[in-house]
Amino acid sequence: MKTKTASIASALLIGLIASLPCLTAVARTPATTDKPNIVLIFCDDLGYADVGFNADLFGVKTDVVTPNIDALARGGTICKQAYVTHPFCGPSRMGLLSGRMQHCFGGQKNLPDVAKHLEDYNSKGIPESETMISTVLQDAGYATSCVGKWHLGSSKPFHPNTRGFDQFFGFVGGGHQYFPSVTDNVEPKINDYQYFLERNGKDYLSPEGAYLTDMFSDEAVRIVSTNADAKKPFFLYLAYNAPHSPLQAKTEDLKFLYPEHQPKNPGNGVDYRDYETRQNYVAMMYAVDRGVGQIVSALEDPNGDSDKTDSIMDNTLIVFLSDNGGKIAQGASNAPLQDDKGSTHEGGIRVPMFMHWPAKVPAASVFDYPVLALDLYPTLAQLAGATVPSDKILDGKDIWQNFLAGKDSHENETMYWLRHHGGGNEVSLRRGNLKAYRKNFAVWKVFDMSTDIGELDNVASSHKAVLSSMIDDGLEWSKTHRDPQWHDTENGLNSWIENKMPRYDETFKMR
Repeated sequence: MKTKTASIASALLIGLIASLPCLTAVARTPATTDKPNIVLIFCDDLGYADVGFNADLFGVKTDVVTPNIDALARGGTICKQAYVTHPFCGPSRMGLLSGRMQHCFGGQKNLPDVAKHLEDYNSKGIPESETMISTVLQDAGYATSCVGKWHLGSSKPFHPNTRGFDQFFGFVGGGHQYFPSVTDNVEPKINDYQYFLERNGKDYLSPEGAYLTDMFSDEAVRIVSTNADAKKPFFLYLAYNAPHSPLQAKTEDLKFLYPEHQPKNPGNGVDYRDYETRQNYVAMMYAVDRGVGQIVSALEDPNGDSDKTDSIMDNTLIVFLSDNGGKIAQGASNAPLQDDKGSTHEGGIRVPMFMHWPAKVPAASVFDYPVLALDLYPTLAQLAGATVPSDKILDGKDIWQNFLAGKDSHENETMYWLRHHGGGNEVSLRRGNLKAYRKNFAVWKVFDMSTDIGELDNVASSHKAVLSSMIDDGLEWSKTHRDPQWHDTENGLNSWIENKMPRYDETFKMR
């Protein structure tokens, strides 16, 4: 079927790049002059090849249409090897905002759906002992706002408004329907995807027909415009739900991208149900891209009078990434990586990312060394001139100077990823260009990330000494872990007990 997406994407992407662990102490208050505004855009289940700039970087043909996101990437530096802390939504967010590997405080599983009434777990969330980057920036004089998905706990001690955010608009659970005015009227609500959106802890009734992604974009624009004239900088954490399921795109976007599409059941009216999985996914990312364009416009012209003399773009750092890899069964493409969300193969933990700051970040550049989501906390704190509590443990590094200089901040370090997987563990360890991988007590495999990001060629036999050393590091790292403080289902808890988890001694063996 002929569509607009292929031609639009190819036209926008031609020449893009050509023009283009738990025990580390933290440094204290650094010296800084200008405090930048910080916009952290966090997509949900975004595929590695599902933004044009990344598809183009790796030579992957794509049908996504993301011109605004791609333009920002072109105007900044793409992080070619960006990694999150976990291949699932909730743990990854906990790692990002706490600056710690979530295993260290028992946050390595998704929180349960509040509607399941698992009372032992629904009262839990990211520990109060973990000072979040939002609190650090708030204490440094930033106006702080969280828009979109939270997924770090719903009760008061864990709510955004009590964890460093002055303003919150979004939902506290793990996902949501994209037409919330429909689910506002559903009773009883059988899962948290149907719950009301919130504004600062109070239920919010969504306007009829409003689309979730657009609602979040509109709120982000409002925050940028409101804070532009303020005497203090702002931190905006914009956590889009898209392109996470359910796959529900706007009819207008679907019709624009697929003008020749014939609905199978026009009697239902033309909406997302009449389109294929991938079509909905592409259209959902098109909506995200539209929002990013609107945010850029607000930064360049906060009062909207077409006079950009009030632009705050030059003093705004924009960071864009995803919480984990895309879900292939839900329309995502992680090419050229192996596997997807939920795996510690590259397809689950390696994500598209860039940084944009006209006054500071090199344009049309690619940073070719690992950047960890854990690094954002100390890096942003330093840029903000913020004071990190003296007892706060951070697992990442302030990478700013090395980032600007094109140097590796994690040279000769071992990096870790682990997901509890039924009766065993799926684990990856990386040092330099070598990555070791093991799933549920199978043989260890080793891949060379400099030549084999698809993880196809097992070179373990040629690197036995390095593999043994990394496994030893992994065992020591596991000793800093706590058992999960919650499980997303009762079956998950029962499986944990029956299989005598976590079985780290068995996982971190050479075999």
